[in-house]
Amino acid sequence: MSSLLFYTDAKEAIVATDTLLHYPDGHAPGYSSKALAIPHLKMIVAGTGSAALFNRWIGLVNEQGFALDVDAVNLHAPESLQSLWRELNAQFPAMHEQTATIYHFGFSDKTGKIHGYGYRSGSNFKSEWLAYGLGIKPQLVDAAAIDLNSFPDCAVEIMRAQALQESQKSANRVYIGGSVQINHLTSNGYSIYALGELV
Repeated sequence: MSSLLFYTDAKEAIVATDTLLHYPDGHAPGYSSKALAIPHLKMIVAGTGSAALFNRWIGLVNEQGFALDVDAVNLHAPESLQSLWRELNAQFPAMHEQTATIYHFGFSDKTGKIHGYGYRSGSNFKSEWLAYGLGIKPQLVDAAAIDLNSFPDCAVEIMRAQALQESQKSANRVYIGGSVQINHLTSNGYSIYALGELV
């Protein structure tokens, strides 16, 4: 698992992730991007949980050479993610103990507005509409000291609070670390940048 923060409204999507890779056996092999822009689809794809699913899914979505948008991808995503998850679980038995969630944020060709969808392995990758506003995964028990209205500027602060909260768990801990990466999508295009380090 990892930290995923996102803000959406009709005109923009801002996605912040940490970069730490962490395996269920406690091994932290390095760092990876957990959200990537796909410009020809006017989308950002993000993932938590299984890095294998996220990396394979990015490849499949990026291979779509014809004109699709976030809504068209959504129509096919549940079945395709189910199939990919079965393949990965058959290939890597240790994945049976992992979960995964994929997120799509992008402009709808029909409405001209940002649409967001989530697909969770625990729900058999059923499509879930993501309401506008700020999403924080894992949820913070106490965010009172953080000015959430300053997002994405407060993303480092949120992730540090998440990491502290998670470090106090004895089971089902989420490991958060590395740097904070931002993917920002507007009608004018993309901005991708590192916001700061998590220590």
